[in-house]
Amino acid sequence: MKIKVFFFIDSFRIGGMHKQVLYLAKHLSRENFDPIICVQSSAGGLYTEFENSGARIISLHWTRRLEFGVFKRFISVLKKEQPQLIFITAPQNLFYYRIACFFYFGKTIQIGSFRAMNFWMGHLGEVYKPIDSFLTRLMIFTSKLVVVNSEAMEERYSHFLPEMSKKKIRVIYNGSDFNFPISKSADVLRNELMIAPTDIIVTMIARLDPWKDFEAFLTAAAIVVVANKHVKILLIGDGSLRTELENKIIQLQLQNNMFIIGEKKDIYNYINLTDISVLSTKGEGFSNSILESMAFAKPVVATDVGGNAELLGRTSEHGFLVPPNSPIIFAETLNKLINSEGLRKQIGFSAKQRIEKICNLKSFVLSYEEIFEKAILK
Repeated sequence: MKIKVFFFIDSFRIGGMHKQVLYLAKHLSRENFDPIICVQSSAGGLYTEFENSGARIISLHWTRRLEFGVFKRFISVLKKEQPQLIFITAPQNLFYYRIACFFYFGKTIQIGSFRAMNFWMGHLGEVYKPIDSFLTRLMIFTSKLVVVNSEAMEERYSHFLPEMSKKKIRVIYNGSDFNFPISKSADVLRNELMIAPTDIIVTMIARLDPWKDFEAFLTAAAIVVVANKHVKILLIGDGSLRTELENKIIQLQLQNNMFIIGEKKDIYNYINLTDISVLSTKGEGFSNSILESMAFAKPVVATDVGGNAELLGRTSEHGFLVPPNSPIIFAETLNKLINSEGLRKQIGFSAKQRIEKICNLKSFVLSYEEIFEKAILK
Protein backbone atom coordinates (compact mmCIF):
# COMPACT_ATOMS: atom_id res chain seq x y z
CA MET A 1 0.00 0.00 0.00
CA LYS A 2 1.07 3.56 -0.65
CA ILE A 3 1.96 5.67 2.37
CA LYS A 4 -0.48 8.58 2.63
CA VAL A 5 1.48 11.67 3.71
CA PHE A 6 -0.25 14.86 4.86
CA PHE A 7 1.83 18.00 4.43
CA PHE A 8 0.00 20.40 6.74
CA ILE A 9 1.00 23.97 5.84
CA ASP A 10 -0.39 27.46 6.41
CA SER A 11 -0.54 28.78 2.81
CA PHE A 12 1.08 28.75 -0.61
CA ARG A 13 3.12 31.88 -0.01
CA ILE A 14 6.60 32.14 -1.48
CA GLY A 15 8.95 31.06 1.28
CA GLY A 16 11.81 28.68 1.92
CA MET A 17 9.77 26.09 3.81
CA HIS A 18 6.95 26.21 1.25
CA LYS A 19 9.41 25.57 -1.59
CA GLN A 20 10.80 22.53 0.21
CA VAL A 21 7.30 21.09 0.67
CA LEU A 22 6.58 21.83 -3.00
CA TYR A 23 9.63 19.80 -4.07
CA LEU A 24 8.40 16.85 -1.99
CA ALA A 25 4.86 17.19 -3.36
CA LYS A 26 6.23 17.06 -6.89
CA HIS A 27 8.93 14.44 -6.58
CA LEU A 28 7.96 11.86 -3.94
CA SER A 29 7.69 8.45 -5.56
CA ARG A 30 4.08 7.94 -6.62
CA GLU A 31 4.69 4.21 -6.50
CA ASN A 32 5.22 4.32 -2.74
CA PHE A 33 3.61 7.58 -1.56
CA ASP A 34 0.33 9.45 -1.84
CA PRO A 35 1.21 13.09 -0.97
CA ILE A 36 -1.65 15.35 0.12
CA ILE A 37 -1.24 19.09 0.72
CA CYS A 38 -3.57 20.11 3.52
CA VAL A 39 -3.44 23.91 3.58
CA GLN A 40 -5.10 26.34 5.95
CA SER A 41 -5.45 29.01 3.26
CA SER A 42 -4.82 28.52 -0.45
CA ALA A 43 -3.57 32.11 -0.87
CA GLY A 44 -0.02 32.73 -2.03
CA GLY A 45 2.28 33.01 -5.01
CA LEU A 46 3.07 29.28 -5.18
CA TYR A 47 -0.57 28.24 -5.64
CA THR A 48 -0.23 27.38 -9.33
CA GLU A 49 2.95 25.37 -8.79
CA PHE A 50 1.33 23.36 -6.00
CA GLU A 51 -1.75 22.84 -8.16
CA ASN A 52 0.49 21.46 -10.93
CA SER A 53 2.56 19.30 -8.56
CA GLY A 54 0.40 16.21 -8.99
CA ALA A 55 -0.36 16.07 -5.27
CA ARG A 56 -3.93 16.38 -4.03
CA ILE A 57 -4.78 19.70 -2.37
CA ILE A 58 -7.28 20.08 0.47
CA SER A 59 -7.95 23.63 1.66
CA LEU A 60 -9.44 24.39 5.08
CA HIS A 61 -10.45 27.88 3.86
CA TRP A 62 -8.87 29.62 6.86
CA THR A 63 -9.54 33.37 6.82
CA ARG A 64 -8.71 34.69 10.29
CA ARG A 65 -5.85 34.34 12.77
CA LEU A 66 -7.86 32.10 15.10
CA GLU A 67 -10.88 30.47 13.50
CA PHE A 68 -12.56 27.62 15.34
CA GLY A 69 -14.39 26.47 12.22
CA VAL A 70 -11.02 25.29 10.92
CA PHE A 71 -10.85 22.70 13.70
CA LYS A 72 -14.14 21.17 12.60
CA ARG A 73 -13.12 21.09 8.94
CA PHE A 74 -9.67 19.74 9.76
CA ILE A 75 -11.03 16.95 11.98
CA SER A 76 -13.50 15.99 9.26
CA VAL A 77 -10.67 15.80 6.70
CA LEU A 78 -8.50 13.67 9.02
CA LYS A 79 -11.35 11.23 9.66
CA LYS A 80 -12.05 10.93 5.94
CA GLU A 81 -8.46 10.60 4.71
CA GLN A 82 -6.84 8.80 7.69
CA PRO A 83 -3.23 9.62 6.72
CA GLN A 84 -0.44 7.45 8.02
CA LEU A 85 1.93 10.42 8.34
CA ILE A 86 1.48 14.13 8.98
CA PHE A 87 4.38 16.49 8.30
CA ILE A 88 4.36 19.72 10.35
CA THR A 89 6.77 22.65 10.05
CA ALA A 90 5.17 25.61 11.84
CA PRO A 91 3.75 26.33 15.31
CA GLN A 92 0.26 27.30 14.13
CA ASN A 93 -0.03 23.99 12.26
CA LEU A 94 1.18 22.12 15.34
CA PHE A 95 -1.41 23.96 17.46
CA TYR A 96 -4.31 23.07 15.16
CA TYR A 97 -3.22 19.44 14.85
CA ARG A 98 -2.69 18.81 18.57
CA ILE A 99 -6.13 20.25 19.34
CA ALA A 100 -7.63 18.11 16.57
CA CYS A 101 -6.05 15.02 18.13
CA PHE A 102 -8.48 15.30 21.07
CA PHE A 103 -11.31 14.51 18.62
CA TYR A 104 -9.51 12.44 15.99
CA PHE A 105 -8.29 9.05 17.14
CA GLY A 106 -6.64 7.77 13.98
CA LYS A 107 -3.17 6.21 14.01
CA THR A 108 -1.29 9.07 12.35
CA ILE A 109 2.45 9.44 12.91
CA GLN A 110 3.65 13.01 13.33
CA ILE A 111 6.90 14.06 11.66
CA GLY A 112 8.06 17.50 12.78
CA SER A 113 10.51 19.85 11.13
CA PHE A 114 12.32 22.95 12.35
CA ARG A 115 13.37 25.43 9.66
CA ALA A 116 14.87 28.23 11.76
CA MET A 117 16.77 28.77 15.01
CA ASN A 118 13.54 29.91 16.67
CA PHE A 119 10.35 27.93 16.21
CA TRP A 120 7.89 30.71 17.00
CA MET A 121 8.85 34.34 17.73
CA GLY A 122 11.73 33.96 20.17
CA HIS A 123 13.87 36.22 17.97
CA LEU A 124 11.52 39.18 18.51
CA GLY A 125 12.09 39.60 22.24
CA GLU A 126 12.44 37.98 25.66
CA VAL A 127 8.68 37.97 26.26
CA TYR A 128 8.20 35.37 23.51
CA LYS A 129 10.95 32.96 24.55
CA PRO A 130 9.01 30.92 27.16
CA ILE A 131 6.21 30.26 24.64
CA ASP A 132 8.80 29.50 21.95
CA SER A 133 10.44 26.99 24.29
CA PHE A 134 7.10 25.37 25.17
CA LEU A 135 6.07 24.98 21.52
CA THR A 136 9.51 23.62 20.62
CA ARG A 137 9.27 20.96 23.30
CA LEU A 138 5.73 20.13 22.25
CA MET A 139 6.86 19.62 18.65
CA ILE A 140 9.79 17.43 19.65
CA PHE A 141 8.01 15.23 22.16
CA THR A 142 4.87 14.68 20.05
CA SER A 143 6.82 13.83 16.89
CA LYS A 144 8.23 10.40 16.12
CA LEU A 145 11.05 12.02 14.15
CA VAL A 146 12.16 15.63 13.73
CA VAL A 147 13.90 16.90 10.58
CA VAL A 148 16.24 19.90 10.64
CA ASN A 149 18.08 21.40 7.68
CA SER A 150 21.58 21.90 9.10
CA GLU A 151 23.96 20.47 11.68
CA ALA A 152 23.77 23.79 13.50
CA MET A 153 20.02 23.25 13.84
CA GLU A 154 20.61 19.72 15.10
CA GLU A 155 22.89 21.09 17.82
CA ARG A 156 20.37 23.80 18.70
CA TYR A 157 17.35 21.49 19.10
CA SER A 158 19.26 18.61 20.67
CA HIS A 159 19.42 20.72 23.85
CA PHE A 160 15.70 20.07 24.31
CA LEU A 161 16.18 16.29 24.37
CA PRO A 162 17.75 13.86 26.84
CA GLU A 163 20.91 12.20 25.52
CA MET A 164 19.21 8.89 24.78
CA SER A 165 16.58 10.56 22.57
CA LYS A 166 18.83 12.65 20.34
CA LYS A 167 18.62 10.12 17.51
CA LYS A 168 15.10 11.44 16.98
CA ILE A 169 16.58 14.43 15.12
CA ARG A 170 17.67 13.96 11.49
CA VAL A 171 19.57 16.41 9.28
CA ILE A 172 18.49 16.86 5.66
CA TYR A 173 19.87 19.87 3.79
CA ASN A 174 17.41 21.88 1.74
CA GLY A 175 17.07 20.67 -1.83
CA SER A 176 16.65 22.61 -5.05
CA ASP A 177 15.89 21.91 -8.67
CA PHE A 178 17.94 25.03 -9.54
CA ASN A 179 15.22 26.12 -11.91
CA PHE A 180 15.07 29.85 -11.21
CA PRO A 181 13.10 31.69 -13.91
CA ILE A 182 14.35 35.08 -15.10
CA SER A 183 11.62 37.32 -16.50
CA LYS A 184 13.53 40.59 -16.66
CA SER A 185 17.11 41.23 -17.73
CA ALA A 186 19.70 42.81 -15.44
CA ASP A 187 20.01 45.79 -17.81
CA VAL A 188 16.28 46.50 -17.65
CA LEU A 189 16.29 46.27 -13.86
CA ARG A 190 19.28 48.62 -13.62
CA ASN A 191 17.37 51.16 -15.68
CA GLU A 192 14.28 50.80 -13.50
CA LEU A 193 16.34 51.25 -10.33
CA MET A 194 18.38 54.06 -11.90
CA ILE A 195 21.64 52.23 -11.26
CA ALA A 196 24.47 52.91 -13.66
CA PRO A 197 26.03 50.04 -15.66
CA THR A 198 29.35 50.60 -13.88
CA ASP A 199 27.90 50.52 -10.34
CA ILE A 200 28.53 47.45 -8.19
CA ILE A 201 25.30 46.08 -6.69
CA VAL A 202 25.39 44.54 -3.19
CA THR A 203 22.14 42.83 -2.12
CA MET A 204 20.80 41.54 1.18
CA ILE A 205 17.58 39.52 1.00
CA ALA A 206 16.02 39.20 4.44
CA ARG A 207 13.07 39.94 6.66
CA LEU A 208 13.49 43.36 8.26
CA ASP A 209 13.29 42.08 11.81
CA PRO A 210 15.60 41.87 14.86
CA TRP A 211 16.91 38.42 13.94
CA LYS A 212 19.03 39.97 11.19
CA ASP A 213 22.00 42.09 12.24
CA PHE A 214 21.23 45.28 10.33
CA GLU A 215 23.19 47.41 12.80
CA ALA A 216 26.46 45.68 11.90
CA PHE A 217 25.66 45.71 8.18
CA LEU A 218 24.71 49.38 8.03
CA THR A 219 27.88 50.28 9.89
CA ALA A 220 29.87 48.21 7.39
CA ALA A 221 28.01 49.83 4.49
CA ALA A 222 28.91 53.31 5.77
CA ILE A 223 32.59 52.31 5.72
CA VAL A 224 32.31 50.78 2.24
CA VAL A 225 30.71 53.76 0.50
CA VAL A 226 33.40 56.15 1.75
CA ALA A 227 35.90 54.36 -0.49
CA ASN A 228 33.42 53.18 -3.15
CA LYS A 229 30.83 55.77 -4.17
CA HIS A 230 29.85 53.58 -7.13
CA VAL A 231 28.42 50.86 -4.84
CA LYS A 232 24.64 50.52 -4.62
CA ILE A 233 23.17 48.44 -1.79
CA LEU A 234 19.71 46.89 -2.02
CA LEU A 235 17.77 45.64 1.00
CA ILE A 236 15.07 43.31 -0.30
CA GLY A 237 12.41 42.43 2.24
CA ASP A 238 9.93 43.95 4.63
CA GLY A 239 9.18 43.79 8.32
CA SER A 240 8.87 45.57 11.64
CA LEU A 241 12.23 47.39 11.36
CA ARG A 242 11.56 49.13 8.05
CA THR A 243 10.91 52.63 9.41
CA GLU A 244 13.80 52.38 11.85
CA LEU A 245 16.16 51.28 9.07
CA GLU A 246 14.99 54.05 6.75
CA ASN A 247 15.82 56.58 9.47
CA LYS A 248 19.19 54.94 10.14
CA ILE A 249 20.08 55.10 6.43
CA ILE A 250 19.51 58.86 6.48
CA GLN A 251 21.40 59.23 9.75
CA LEU A 252 24.43 57.48 8.24
CA GLN A 253 24.07 59.52 5.02
CA LEU A 254 23.61 56.36 2.97
CA GLN A 255 20.46 57.46 1.14
CA ASN A 256 22.32 57.83 -2.17
CA ASN A 257 23.77 54.34 -1.93
CA MET A 258 21.38 52.13 0.06
CA PHE A 259 17.74 51.47 -0.84
CA ILE A 260 15.00 49.40 0.81
CA ILE A 261 12.91 48.07 -2.07
CA GLY A 262 10.51 45.76 -0.18
CA GLU A 263 9.52 42.17 -0.89
CA LYS A 264 9.77 40.99 -4.48
CA LYS A 265 7.82 38.11 -6.00
CA ASP A 266 10.31 38.04 -8.90
CA ILE A 267 13.24 37.72 -6.49
CA TYR A 268 15.34 35.72 -8.96
CA ASN A 269 15.54 38.73 -11.26
CA TYR A 270 17.18 40.65 -8.43
CA ILE A 271 19.61 37.88 -7.51
CA ASN A 272 20.58 37.72 -11.17
CA LEU A 273 21.16 41.49 -11.07
CA THR A 274 23.41 41.28 -8.02
CA ASP A 275 27.20 41.44 -8.02
CA ILE A 276 27.67 40.50 -4.34
CA SER A 277 25.15 38.88 -2.00
CA VAL A 278 25.33 39.46 1.76
CA LEU A 279 23.60 38.12 4.84
CA SER A 280 24.23 39.88 8.14
CA THR A 281 22.40 37.89 10.79
CA LYS A 282 22.38 36.92 14.46
CA GLY A 283 21.41 33.33 13.73
CA GLU A 284 20.57 31.15 10.76
CA GLY A 285 19.52 27.57 10.13
CA PHE A 286 19.88 27.03 6.40
CA SER A 287 19.61 30.23 4.40
CA ASN A 288 17.69 30.01 1.14
CA SER A 289 18.99 33.43 0.12
CA ILE A 290 22.55 32.08 0.39
CA LEU A 291 21.56 28.89 -1.46
CA GLU A 292 19.98 30.82 -4.31
CA SER A 293 22.80 33.38 -4.52
CA MET A 294 25.36 30.57 -4.80
CA ALA A 295 23.23 28.87 -7.46
CA PHE A 296 23.41 32.11 -9.48
CA ALA A 297 27.23 32.08 -9.09
CA LYS A 298 27.18 35.15 -6.86
CA PRO A 299 29.90 35.59 -4.22
CA VAL A 300 28.43 35.67 -0.71
CA VAL A 301 29.58 37.45 2.45
CA ALA A 302 27.73 36.20 5.53
CA THR A 303 27.96 36.27 9.30
CA ASP A 304 29.59 33.15 10.73
CA VAL A 305 26.57 31.89 12.66
CA GLY A 306 24.33 28.83 12.51
CA GLY A 307 24.43 26.83 9.31
CA ASN A 308 26.08 29.50 7.12
CA ALA A 309 29.44 27.73 7.32
CA GLU A 310 27.81 24.51 6.10
CA LEU A 311 26.84 26.26 2.89
CA LEU A 312 29.94 28.39 2.33
CA GLY A 313 32.63 26.24 3.93
CA ARG A 314 35.47 27.71 5.97
CA THR A 315 38.21 28.00 3.36
CA SER A 316 36.97 31.23 1.68
CA GLU A 317 36.95 29.22 -1.55
CA HIS A 318 33.16 29.28 -1.97
CA GLY A 319 32.29 32.48 -0.08
CA PHE A 320 33.32 34.54 2.92
CA LEU A 321 32.32 34.24 6.57
CA VAL A 322 32.82 37.16 8.96
CA PRO A 323 32.60 37.06 12.76
CA PRO A 324 29.40 38.35 14.39
CA ASN A 325 29.35 42.03 15.36
CA SER A 326 32.37 42.80 13.17
CA PRO A 327 31.39 45.62 10.79
CA ILE A 328 35.02 46.56 10.04
CA ILE A 329 35.86 43.01 8.90
CA PHE A 330 32.57 42.89 7.00
CA ALA A 331 33.48 46.13 5.19
CA GLU A 332 37.03 44.94 4.42
CA THR A 333 35.69 41.69 2.95
CA LEU A 334 33.15 43.54 0.82
CA ASN A 335 35.81 45.97 -0.42
CA LYS A 336 37.99 43.04 -1.44
CA LEU A 337 35.21 41.73 -3.68
CA ILE A 338 34.13 45.17 -4.90
CA ASN A 339 37.65 45.92 -6.11
CA SER A 340 38.19 42.63 -7.97
CA GLU A 341 35.85 41.42 -10.70
CA GLY A 342 38.11 38.40 -11.15
CA LEU A 343 37.70 37.39 -7.51
CA ARG A 344 33.93 37.80 -7.72
CA LYS A 345 33.79 35.47 -10.74
CA GLN A 346 36.16 32.96 -9.16
CA ILE A 347 34.23 32.72 -5.88
CA GLY A 348 30.88 32.70 -7.69
CA PHE A 349 31.88 29.83 -9.98
CA SER A 350 33.13 27.76 -7.04
CA ALA A 351 29.99 28.57 -5.02
CA LYS A 352 27.73 27.34 -7.81
CA GLN A 353 29.55 24.01 -8.05
CA ARG A 354 29.38 23.51 -4.28
CA ILE A 355 25.69 24.29 -3.82
CA GLU A 356 24.60 22.09 -6.72
CA LYS A 357 26.35 19.22 -4.98
CA ILE A 358 25.15 19.66 -1.39
CA CYS A 359 21.56 20.62 -2.31
CA ASN A 360 21.03 17.90 -4.90
CA LEU A 361 17.27 17.43 -5.34
CA LYS A 362 17.41 13.66 -5.86
CA SER A 363 19.32 13.11 -2.61
CA PHE A 364 16.94 15.46 -0.80
CA VAL A 365 13.83 13.55 -1.90
CA LEU A 366 15.36 10.11 -1.28
CA SER A 367 16.33 11.16 2.26
CA TYR A 368 12.75 12.12 3.05
CA GLU A 369 11.39 8.95 1.48
CA GLU A 370 13.70 6.91 3.71
CA ILE A 371 12.57 8.78 6.84
CA PHE A 372 8.89 8.41 5.98
CA GLU A 373 9.24 4.67 5.33
CA LYS A 374 11.22 4.04 8.51
CA ALA A 375 8.68 5.99 10.57
CA ILE A 376 5.95 3.64 9.34
CA LEU A 377 7.91 0.43 9.78
CA LYS A 378 9.31 1.04 13.26
